[in-house]
Amino acid sequence: MSIFHNILVCLDITETDHFLISYTNFIVNTFKPKRLVFLHVMESYELPDEIMDSYHDNNEKLEELISNELQERIEDDLSVKDKIDFDLVIEEGLPTEKISQYAKRHDIDLTILSGKGGVSKKLAGALPSSVLYLNEKSRHQIKKLLVKMDFSKLAALALRMAQSIANRTGATVECLHVYKFPLNYLPKVTPGNVKDMKGRLREYVGKEYSKFLEKEDIKDAPPCSYSMELQDDEGKLINNYAFKNDVDMIVTASKYKSPLANFFFEESSKKLVGEGKKVPVLVVKNMEKITKVSLTK
Repeated sequence: MSIFHNILVCLDITETDHFLISYTNFIVNTFKPKRLVFLHVMESYELPDEIMDSYHDNNEKLEELISNELQERIEDDLSVKDKIDFDLVIEEGLPTEKISQYAKRHDIDLTILSGKGGVSKKLAGALPSSVLYLNEKSRHQIKKLLVKMDFSKLAALALRMAQSIANRTGATVECLHVYKFPLNYLPKVTPGNVKDMKGRLREYVGKEYSKFLEKEDIKDAPPCSYSMELQDDEGKLINNYAFKNDVDMIVTASKYKSPLANFFFEESSKKLVGEGKKVPVLVVKNMEKITKVSLTK
């Protein structure tokens, strides 16, 4: 059974389109979805047609020009055209609104975005589907997955997704818990104290992880590492850990609260995505579909 049935890829007519389409080939070959849609949202401009037309050398409308350009990119970069049904959709309006509405209307399981730009970060919380953030250095492989672990139900959701992906790809899975060290409340802390606390923290993480696995009834659990956050923010620390340990994808989770654009997206997960991040990040959303996926090979 496929983890992702309907995939949405958001294009913006920049150079990022090429690596998004290229990585989509890998996703299609790996997860065998049923349908693939490329979507571009034209932002609305209040300019008369005669002014807009004056910037064209032919009689094509702006939407036609954009469609032709994107069709050419898809034709050049999409190598799985014979393996899946796909469409190109052009819409006009606010990108965050149009993309989230499209994902909901068409039961999208996975939305693929570039990690660059403010729109991408806003969409992380505004989409009912899971979201995969990519960059131009994203490797076309999933051999090692890293789950952001905080012993919550969202962490359980992320871990189940990582296990499902691992069962399909043969990847290994590791969890990472970042302990936020309350340095401002402990002014007498010394390097020696920190070393001692790290030893105690190892024991604490082990116990909490065991309780978490038992409570969430998670079998065949991967190891859980830990790190202490002193100065760097949690997102940066997780990204650096992933890069240094040759991780191919970070997996975290977020909750879609209501159909009225009332979304929750925790700040620490938001910091995992954005420009300069080297490792792809998968933000998992839909628990119902994940629990229906078999966790056995």
